Amino acid sequence: MRRATIAIALVLAACAPVAVPPSVFDAPYPVAAVELPRDDAAHPAPVEWWYWVGHLEDEDGRSLAFQLTFFKAYAPPALPILGLPANLWLEKGHVAHAAVVDLEAGRRVMAQRIDVFFDADASSDDLGIFVGPSWVAERAEDGVSHALRFTVGGYALELVATPRKAAVLHGDSPGIQSMGAGGVSYYTAHTRMAVEGAVRGPCLVPAACRTVPLTGQAWFDHQWGDFRVDRFAGWDWFALQLDDDAEVMIYLIRGLDGTIESAAGTHVAADGWVRPLGEGDFVLEATGPTWTSPSTGATYPAEWRVAVPAFGVDVFVTPMVADQEMNTRATTGIVYWEGAVAVRGSHGGVGFVELTNYDRVPWAGAEP
Repeated sequence: MRRATIAIALVLAACAPVAVPPSVFDAPYPVAAVELPRDDAAHPAPVEWWYWVGHLEDEDGRSLAFQLTFFKAYAPPALPILGLPANLWLEKGHVAHAAVVDLEAGRRVMAQRIDVFFDADASSDDLGIFVGPSWVAERAEDGVSHALRFTVGGYALELVATPRKAAVLHGDSPGIQSMGAGGVSYYTAHTRMAVEGAVRGPCLVPAACRTVPLTGQAWFDHQWGDFRVDRFAGWDWFALQLDDDAEVMIYLIRGLDGTIESAAGTHVAADGWVRPLGEGDFVLEATGPTWTSPSTGATYPAEWRVAVPAFGVDVFVTPMVADQEMNTRATTGIVYWEGAVAVRGSHGGVGFVELTNYDRVPWAGAEP
């Protein structure tokens, strides 16, 4: 199908004027009630992603962290390719990123895929997305859980993640979160999922390795809408799973001038009660240490204080491994730090932090 589309576009390139086919960009993405699990499926939205991160331990006592992310984006007509609107060449594209960290050894591997080289698709009926045959996220046999399969850096993981709480709709009803100058996004999550599965590797041929059972916990995010990520400098995102079974999500949207354009979050109590957090409800501050990537030159903050006074949360968040940078310029054009973190202070716990575009827009706290 992709080859046929390209052939048609080449023919059209010789013809003028060119009629541009209808696009999902032609009208604002509609506001509608979120219905889960139906809305775990793909949407006809310009931008969409599904994101799993987690902390695992295998029966040998090895502690691992993982990330598996799928992106889907429709081709914008405003983007010209060889002088033609992009949606004449292709309807949409799919990208996936994956990483595994051996937390004791400090060893991390990552990989990225794009559908130029792999067959890919996302179901519009239920959770089901793949980029290549070995990177898959789909509804599990129980009709509730998420089944994940991926290989990276000699590891092969097969996981089933089961929600321990009801899904969270972040932001304003019906689950719409501000993205600053970029617009707004539907944003749903399972902030604590019990994980069971198995890991093989690392070894040169994962299929030949011993399979080791593992357990753990994961966090799942799903966002979709017609927001634009090129209208701000980047974001800092924190997903913390505290040892009292509560969770905290906080994010900052950074403007190109260094200011914070939007700041919000969510506190999820142990019993699943959800409380939206406004900018005045929490403190998020870098506390001094930094890490500079030897490959991209980006400098990232490497310790933070997170406080949510209404819930007695006052913790320090630190990376479990310094180098957890994702250089995905080959697929998304973006460099970001996606890291497993430890939580200490009023609460213990674990989590993940995401810091985007520090290679393009230096952090204001970095040394000149």
